[in-house]
Amino acid sequence: MKKMVSVLCAAVLSLSMTVAVFAQPSPQVSGVAAGVSSATDADRNAVDVKVGSVPAEYQSAVDEIKNIDKVKELLGSAFVDGMQVVDVKDVTVPDGTVFPVTISFNVTGVKADSKVAVLHYDTAAKAWEVVESKAGNGTVTATFNSLSPVAFVVDGNSAAGGATASESNTSGNNTSVNSPKTGESSVLMMTVAVAAVALLGMGTAVIRSRKRA
Repeated sequence: MKKMVSVLCAAVLSLSMTVAVFAQPSPQVSGVAAGVSSATDADRNAVDVKVGSVPAEYQSAVDEIKNIDKVKELLGSAFVDGMQVVDVKDVTVPDGTVFPVTISFNVTGVKADSKVAVLHYDTAAKAWEVVESKAGNGTVTATFNSLSPVAFVVDGNSAAGGATASESNTSGNNTSVNSPKTGESSVLMMTVAVAAVALLGMGTAVIRSRKRA
């Protein structure tokens, strides 16, 4: 009987630990640039913007900007604790586009009062620069005088977490990967509860059968 109780307790404990792992919320914003909601050139004409993976030739620049010390250096007093580079994308527009170009990117987790920054890699100067930007509900809008790799910096303390990854353009075509839906932890908890009741029921049945014997 003691062995049966020990086995049941161990099983319930194991299931509970599994739920605790899955239920842990992400402590930081993991939203990424998931396409463009709008874009206009210097003459306020709509522009077709493409957002994709950064070419291998700029990988060293990507690695550089993922270092938070480099971000602090670029932002100076505008940097706040909790800021992180949530994504780096290659952004392009058609040849002949009249700059400056203003683009509103869809960035999951960003709110209107979020602290954000947009950094652009100047391929001519081979250096990162800060461009004018502002946050919206689910968007980050920035104005560029040229385009190439773009890094998105968001303060995780002032934005809601989320994860969406895609490569898309203004036509709305994209492929995304979403984070687990809210409520999955509740389902797991319910599953554990049912499993625990079932295990205890089995134990009780075994004990009763032994007594009758």
